[in-house]
Amino acid sequence: MPVKMKNKVPERRCALRADRVIAVQHRLIKRNAKKLDNNWSLSTTQNMSASGMLFVSTQPYQTGDVIEVSVVMSGVIDVVKGNAEVVRVTERGHTAFNVAVKFIAEKPKNRPAKSHF
Repeated sequence: MPVKMKNKVPERRCALRADRVIAVQHRLIKRNAKKLDNNWSLSTTQNMSASGMLFVSTQPYQTGDVIEVSVVMSGVIDVVKGNAEVVRVTERGHTAFNVAVKFIAEKPKNRPAKSHF
């Protein structure tokens, strides 16, 4: 009797991931539409792409949280600096979590029009 295989889940990623372990600083800045200003935490990435990354965290983030991230190579080169939305959190033991985020573009700030008179 043939075995029926379940349909494969479609790929959600929009960019190829590179397995890289790089230091990442992160902090929660918005949860449930409330702005926050938490302290920075230091972790390491597991993989990264142009659209997001997966990192290990001791912070129990929630899906939908907006965090500020800063990935720096060799302490000098900014690889990523900006905001990201948490899309998945999985427990990795009692005190660590795998956190998947997608980078979000900041809205341009409105500025007054110049007067030429």
